[in-house]
Amino acid sequence: MADMSPANLVGQPLPRVEDRPLVQGLGQYVTDIRDPNQWVVAIVRSTHAHARIRSIDTAAAERLPGVRAVLTARSVPELGRPMPGDGTPGQSPLATDRVRYVGEPIAVVAADNRYIAEDAVELVQVAYQALPAVVDVKQAWAADTLLHPSLGSNIADTVQHETGRGSAALSKAAIVVDVVLSMGRVSAQPMEPRAVFARYLAETDGLLVYCATQSVYGARQRIATFLHLEAARVHVVSPDVGGGFGAKNGAYPEEFLVSWLAYHMQRPIKWSGDRFEEFLATTHEREQVHHAKLGVTRSGHIVALTDVFYQDNGAYPNRGGIPFHHTVENLVGPYVIPHTAITGHMMLTSKVPQAPYRGAGRPQGHFVIERLLDRAADALGMDRADIRRKNLYRVSHDSSHPNYDSGDYQKAFETLLDHVRYRQFRAEQEQAWAEKRYLGLGIASYVEIAGGGGFEGARLTLLDDGRVELATGAVSHGQGHRTALTQLLSDRLSVAFEDVVVREGDTTALTRGLGTFGSRTMLMAGNAVELVAPRFLVQLKTLAAARLEAHADDVVWEHGRFSVQGVPSMAISLADLAHYAREAGVAPVVDEDYYQTRSASYGFGCHAMTVQVDPRTADIRILDYVVVHDGGLIINPLLADGQVVGGLVQGLGSALLEELMYDEAGQLLTTSYMDYVLPGACDAPDITVIHQNFPAPGNPAGFKGLGEAGIIPVQAVVLSAVEDALRPFRLRINHAPITRQRLFTALAKATGTSQ
Repeated sequence: MADMSPANLVGQPLPRVEDRPLVQGLGQYVTDIRDPNQWVVAIVRSTHAHARIRSIDTAAAERLPGVRAVLTARSVPELGRPMPGDGTPGQSPLATDRVRYVGEPIAVVAADNRYIAEDAVELVQVAYQALPAVVDVKQAWAADTLLHPSLGSNIADTVQHETGRGSAALSKAAIVVDVVLSMGRVSAQPMEPRAVFARYLAETDGLLVYCATQSVYGARQRIATFLHLEAARVHVVSPDVGGGFGAKNGAYPEEFLVSWLAYHMQRPIKWSGDRFEEFLATTHEREQVHHAKLGVTRSGHIVALTDVFYQDNGAYPNRGGIPFHHTVENLVGPYVIPHTAITGHMMLTSKVPQAPYRGAGRPQGHFVIERLLDRAADALGMDRADIRRKNLYRVSHDSSHPNYDSGDYQKAFETLLDHVRYRQFRAEQEQAWAEKRYLGLGIASYVEIAGGGGFEGARLTLLDDGRVELATGAVSHGQGHRTALTQLLSDRLSVAFEDVVVREGDTTALTRGLGTFGSRTMLMAGNAVELVAPRFLVQLKTLAAARLEAHADDVVWEHGRFSVQGVPSMAISLADLAHYAREAGVAPVVDEDYYQTRSASYGFGCHAMTVQVDPRTADIRILDYVVVHDGGLIINPLLADGQVVGGLVQGLGSALLEELMYDEAGQLLTTSYMDYVLPGACDAPDITVIHQNFPAPGNPAGFKGLGEAGIIPVQAVVLSAVEDALRPFRLRINHAPITRQRLFTALAKATGTSQ
């Protein structure tokens, strides 16, 4: 039986403390927050992908009983200013004279309730002059139509990265595989759509804002900047958040519209997005096209990689530069590639802007290198596992990736192959093909670059009842932060698990913070706990020494009590200590510290999946899925498994089911779950997760990332497995997702039948 004493909680699979109120329906989300004096907001959105706004007639809407205000950027020019933190050229909360995607806000209606507000939206008359839509990167590159004429092109950003001799090294390769690979556009689709509630605070001439966000401090700074207020006058709270996946971590028009109305109208204002708006008004991700080449020797060693890729970023730069640049960083994966030449173009199109979604460029980069390795192995007549063995990075031997600082990539890969019975499967596959049964196996490896730079803090306070409060700038949206941080602090202070209270998602909890994104919470906030906990314990011991009239060096802390060494009868609990401090008028025991770093952590993992494909119906049945992951120090194995499995199932969605489709006019065709299919329980296979944890030397606790590990290689694995199953048909699959319809069509073409 595991030792469950406070000093041994790290590494234990404790159940989540967050879940009981949520499953009982007692959670509080932004939409649950109400005020009897509130006005509710609805948005007039563009019905054109690209058009000039000739006029906006709000008269009929304003006459509707219960409507309190109808605002446009022409009636309130402030609402036509670019949003802070949204890139250049930035989007405005309300479009002024031109719209650039279907769903872009044009006017905002405030009314007594949502029903009236929605009715008023229908009464606003917008006269458009339609302009040609730019619906893909080819049209954007041609630049016949410019979305932002001031730029002079539709290119928002370009990156060029070269190592070694770059593309010139391809001439030394025995074989060069050349392929065009693409990934479809997807939507994060968290269970809770975005929402904002704001209330004017007369006592500070400021705002209290409840926002479903991943960074309360980022939201506070944006709102304060837009309203020309000191940040201290804006208090932002993120209550329970029903999923984020990166999509709730940036500037959105509704955040500024609600805050502006609340401040200037001095009324509580509320906006809750619906599922339709989640498709039309929340950022998308993934869509890229790659023209990639991989050169290899006859023995299968990689000589060089070249890639020219295009990211369809939508109408504004937004935060699309994050996945764009991360793609470049992740193209080499965990492999030794001595020569690279990579050029990327971030293109503006008449679509919803791109911004990070779980993985944020990591899946794109790994998709390309893993598909290229499959192609190179096939061209050489080599086993797909063998070509990976030859090129996997070795931490103790290679210097090609100096940041890849710990782990055993080869051992993890061999462990993976053992668990899927790789050699045995290959023999079974040959027999199955002879019987017209089509079995396939896909494999892929990845590096999870997590954390990056920045900081996060931890503030510890002895509460009046003797519990210890841990405040952090992180914001949980389903990960289990409260459980993990409680375990960590309970372990480090040797206090009972139930005596720790975690407070997050509130700008008054800490002086500063960044938030939750990029698999950074344990790496940053966890290390902040590691820094502050020993000092806090010293403060407690000093206070206990004063109460016990002893020297601090003689005071020991064990079994939930401070006592004098050698005199166990002289003891005091934390609750008694808090009472003593309160009665004696002693300053509260509080300590705060921040962990800051410029470096990331580098986890490693590999996935394998076996499938059976029916070529008559294009049905893909997943037989087995195995993950080996190195996540550094693991606080809670249940949470770690949940992160990996959750990301993996999301990856299956974007590999097999999910794709946002636009027509030639720039109209989004997939705006409900009738035509944008998310993976359900029946789509999730049994998943085996194997942890091989090597502490990261780059941070004190040895944490690595977990939040994106599950999703990074899934599209590559799925396409590899399906393609492998259909080798007798010589099918090549270059686009993700491989939907059933797309596979059915490809098989019909490959077999020369109409199916």
